[in-house]
Amino acid sequence: MFVNLSADQVAHACEVWLADYSERERLTRRWQQLETRLFKLHNWPKLSGDERNQFAEKHEMDSLDERIDILGDKNRAVLASLPAMFATSSRGICGKLAVALIEVRPDENEEAHLLIASILRDYRALHGSGQDF
Repeated sequence: MFVNLSADQVAHACEVWLADYSERERLTRRWQQLETRLFKLHNWPKLSGDERNQFAEKHEMDSLDERIDILGDKNRAVLASLPAMFATSSRGICGKLAVALIEVRPDENEEAHLLIASILRDYRALHGSGQDF
């Protein structure tokens, strides 16, 4: 029986989740760069709200915050749906494992994180697919 790998909704959901996660991480790093600069150059914590609003960086940070929140909400919704979804391809299975690997942080549960990483590695070695995750 032929299975259309592109039809795996789990693989697609995981691709979207991972792309949004990467974008959220990139935006967070940018926000941190701006904040660090404002702390160093303008004594940011001591400024009033009105004083802060005079800086273009503050407006960029607000935009970044909004986008980070939207991506976080999307990721939480996708994450909540994944356990009920059935993967129909290796990419779907590897995608779920890749998401789980990110969500189970090593500083919170190192053994579980390492276990998921080893399952993903072993599955890829056995099946030779899902390498994009």
